[in-house]
Amino acid sequence: MFSLNFVHLDRSEGGSSMLNGSVEVMLHRRLVWDDKLGAHEALNETAYGEGLVVRGRHILLLEPPALSAGYHRVGSQRLYMHPLATYAVTQQAYAEYSVAYRQTWSALADQLPLNVHLLTLDQSGPKDYLVRVEHYFELFEDDTYSQPVTLDLQSIFQSIGTINNTVELTLGANFELEKLQRLNWTTSSRESSFVDIAGM
Repeated sequence: MFSLNFVHLDRSEGGSSMLNGSVEVMLHRRLVWDDKLGAHEALNETAYGEGLVVRGRHILLLEPPALSAGYHRVGSQRLYMHPLATYAVTQQAYAEYSVAYRQTWSALADQLPLNVHLLTLDQSGPKDYLVRVEHYFELFEDDTYSQPVTLDLQSIFQSIGTINNTVELTLGANFELEKLQRLNWTTSSRESSFVDIAGM
């Protein structure tokens, strides 16, 4: 049994599945008259005297349900976070350029686990860094990669020096996590808003 895992896109698009076994993706919509479906105007976007055309990539994954999350999560990261190559013209010969400028450098001294993504590495002071890592698999989504992960930050970031102190912050990086006090309430049906993540 296979499930339609995901259609990976490189831009936002509309999509639906009107019937079992069917997928409909709206690449681009252009109408030269009002279709009377709510816009109250023609969707006739033009540039340089021609109608706009959208071209993108679509990657269709068909995998068994038990394996689909692994392909979907990792594939999404590779599609959206791929390196962007940029080039510039220089008057220097390569030998001179390679002496004057560093050719390669990475803050990471070791690879991160497959299910962990380095979201932010930002230097906020001479010896202060904001590091965000995300475990991008949902709970119970994959037998292997949904499990908790332990990281040795000193081993991973040894190229930038010795870590003397760490402060865990909230996701917005504007508040210390140990000082955070979430509000808990009970609904009219006697259900609590509290979720014990550690006990899951």
